[in-house]
Amino acid sequence: MAKRGSHLNAHKVTPKPKLAAIIGKKPVSYAQAMQKLHKDIADLGLKGELGDGYKVKFKSKSGKTVTNTGGQIIHCGEDPAWKAFCGGKQRVSMLQLAGFVKKHSTPPK
Repeated sequence: MAKRGSHLNAHKVTPKPKLAAIIGKKPVSYAQAMQKLHKDIADLGLKGELGDGYKVKFKSKSGKTVTNTGGQIIHCGEDPAWKAFCGGKQRVSMLQLAGFVKKHSTPPK
């Protein structure tokens, strides 16, 4: 039986400059890119805390407006590389990371 999530490691994506500033220039799988982003969030202390009073609203894939608070928020305005990666926004939701990785990487050929 195949390892769960193994299809995420099948193809390598090449980071564009804004993503490469955070995770490096080497082609990595989508899952490895997400792991490196989460490690960088933890290392820089960008993750919000529960009860800090910040909220982020964004549109989901289905078109509904979603509101995230507290620990689901990344304070990307505190780091210039993250601010560029997140399109100049001060705060984004953890759920938006996948979209930013897709936007700032070249798919496999």
